[in-house]
Amino acid sequence: MRYEAKLGRDFCGGSALGRRPGILTAEELSALDLSACALAVLSACETNVGIRAAVQGLQSLRTALHSAGVRTSITSLWRVDDAAASELFARFYQLVWVEKRPVAEALWDAKMELRARGRPACDWAGWMLCGAAR
Repeated sequence: MRYEAKLGRDFCGGSALGRRPGILTAEELSALDLSACALAVLSACETNVGIRAAVQGLQSLRTALHSAGVRTSITSLWRVDDAAASELFARFYQLVWVEKRPVAEALWDAKMELRARGRPACDWAGWMLCGAAR
């Protein structure tokens, strides 16, 4: 079972297994040892969206991160505007690293700052935190 990080799953030019250089699959990600990783942020589009597999349930890059041992992840539910994502995460990292705020609080505050500046909900509401909130 594989979930491609890039939507549209165009396998032209890929290997016999459908793998393409630069495209990380959930299968490959879940095989890594990320048990020392406290926080992983996937700021690309739809990184929390997966495909349903009969026995395995919903497979997504978020699921793969946690299978690999990541304690907390931030992923997106839909296509995100690059400028808005950059703005949101610049503020998020400042709150976490400089101001030493808890991850959940920092993400919420960064979202609310974009909202207060008039950014539409599609620019900030799709970011999802999963795992330990600290």
